[in-house]
Amino acid sequence: MKDKILFQEIQKFDQWWLWLLVLGLLLIPVSFLYDSESFVDQWTIDKIITSVLVVGILVLFLTTKMTTTITNEKIKVFFFPFLKREFFWDDIQQAQIIDYGFVGGWGIRIWTSYGTVYNVRGSKGLHFKIADMHYIIGTQKEQELRSKIAHLLK
Repeated sequence: MKDKILFQEIQKFDQWWLWLLVLGLLLIPVSFLYDSESFVDQWTIDKIITSVLVVGILVLFLTTKMTTTITNEKIKVFFFPFLKREFFWDDIQQAQIIDYGFVGGWGIRIWTSYGTVYNVRGSKGLHFKIADMHYIIGTQKEQELRSKIAHLLK
């Protein structure tokens, strides 16, 4: 029998100011098109590399998402396209939902004062300890998470 899903959340980088920044970056390769009278002569290797990098960053932001799935057996974090981790409740020594504040950015933050942090935005998440390692998985649904897994928190 498959373990029943208690909580699931999919988060994306959809902050308006972040998209404004990314779209602003997209203007760089577009500006190369209007940079000179001779379009073909001006496409140097530097401009091609810059354009590919900017478009790559845009595609990365469009496709990156963090999916958190919690069952009675485990916590699964899939931070596409970078990471897939599973943590088993039997191995967790301590767990609680906390407000961890700002940890230097969003994404996968390693070696913070809270250990490894997986987040897309905000400052609330599930903090847990396995052996000597600490982890936080960010959430936008703090109350739902708290109520659905209250019986698992230690």
